[in-house]
Amino acid sequence: MSEELVANMISKMQNHVIVMGYKYLGMYVVERLKQLALDFVVLIRDESQLPSLHKEGIPAIGSPIARSYQALLKAGVERASAIICTFDDDGDNLLTILNAKKLNPKIRAITIVNDEELYEAALSSGADVVVAPFELTGQILAMSTVSKGVSAVFVKGSMKNKFIAEFQVNREVSIRFGELCKSVSVIMVLTKNGELLANPQDDYIVKTGDVIYVLVDSSNLVEVETRLVELGVING
Repeated sequence: MSEELVANMISKMQNHVIVMGYKYLGMYVVERLKQLALDFVVLIRDESQLPSLHKEGIPAIGSPIARSYQALLKAGVERASAIICTFDDDGDNLLTILNAKKLNPKIRAITIVNDEELYEAALSSGADVVVAPFELTGQILAMSTVSKGVSAVFVKGSMKNKFIAEFQVNREVSIRFGELCKSVSVIMVLTKNGELLANPQDDYIVKTGDVIYVLVDSSNLVEVETRLVELGVING
């Protein structure tokens, strides 16, 4: 893939995603975008990486100052639907968002912040979604020391820092969903047949082999798990 071909591809893109940076996190983002069949452009600062990226078929462009108007315009920012900032430098991520929003006020801006104290600053710069990966990972790792059920965490809004815990019903039990919800905040059920029930009826019978997903926080995770054992839903 030549630079001319990449430039031609980008010029024809509409509603694509711009990925800023291609280190570990940027690589994972690109792989996920491929799975979602979304058009994307990778914008990097180290132009020596371009030949290897082009060889892999990844549409990438380079600029020593990747956050500049010129670089963003080259990536088609005015036609893009979203921009994802994965640079190690929080300042670069925030300045990139400021510039991208000036060039395209409607673009959806997603960024990481390595310093959690910059979370609000990132929102003020125009970010629509802000993720603090180290803080987030630390929470999951710490919570996992008291329960193996933690599988996800909310990262924004009033639900920020709440978790979803996953429990498989592995005891012989038959309990109504409505009765179960009186004790714990079950938000959905994955039946043993693989059917996802996002809002089961109160009379749905939770059975052995089902997986329940429960909303918890750091203050009640152990209590929730203990209550499920008492109800005979999971093993102690």
